[in-house]
Amino acid sequence: MPATADRWLERVILVHRLREVSALTGFTRIDAPEWIPLDHNDDPTVQAAPLTREPPSWVPCAELRGEGVFLAFREERLDEWEKRPEVIAREKALKAAHVTWCLARGLEPQWPGIRYVLLHTFAHVLIRGFALECGYGASGIAERVYARSGKNPMAGILLYTAAPDSEGTLGGLVSLGRKDRLGPVIDQAIEEARLCSSDPMCAEHDPRVHGRLHGAACHACLFAAETSCERGNHYLDRALLVETLAGDLGAFLS
Repeated sequence: MPATADRWLERVILVHRLREVSALTGFTRIDAPEWIPLDHNDDPTVQAAPLTREPPSWVPCAELRGEGVFLAFREERLDEWEKRPEVIAREKALKAAHVTWCLARGLEPQWPGIRYVLLHTFAHVLIRGFALECGYGASGIAERVYARSGKNPMAGILLYTAAPDSEGTLGGLVSLGRKDRLGPVIDQAIEEARLCSSDPMCAEHDPRVHGRLHGAACHACLFAAETSCERGNHYLDRALLVETLAGDLGAFLS
């Protein structure tokens, strides 16, 4: 465990072997369905056009093998952070913009929670840090965010890379999970997140003005490739992770 992250990071798990299977069950046009919660109980394909007129007996799949690093956050630290007045106020602003965005598209607002925004932001920050050290491009590193408050809470992120080769990948990413390497990478990534080349416009961005699904985030600091982000670069906000030029608006790592 990196000493500098011990107060908020509970454990780090090195995933030396990982298998990812993707299935194509439908498609959409114009807007991608990133708004559908990952733990949605209903079949998300009801919002997509089917592949065939009749229920298919099989669908196209792709199998990838790779590696990754899983980071679990301390629940007590997150619970304390969620109760801060600044965080509650920031969540109200982000949630109001989320409702505006959904209603403009005729969708039912389903807010993923302020915890998800924080973990998602940290995942994007770390993807950029990992890409500089592991030998893989940022577009080749994907994320999976596990966030839930209340009953049976969870808080963790999985950053991984995978390839169609039967041998998988070469170990460059999982090696960054070692104690002697992970700490400096996290420290550097967090430090770079404090300032964006588009500041102060990025730091002072109000998502409620135009109904955006992100706060202090842009292509210069947080946005990732489509292959990396599970939510289409939605639900991101640097202000929830670190202090920005706009001040402390509820920074988890203030």
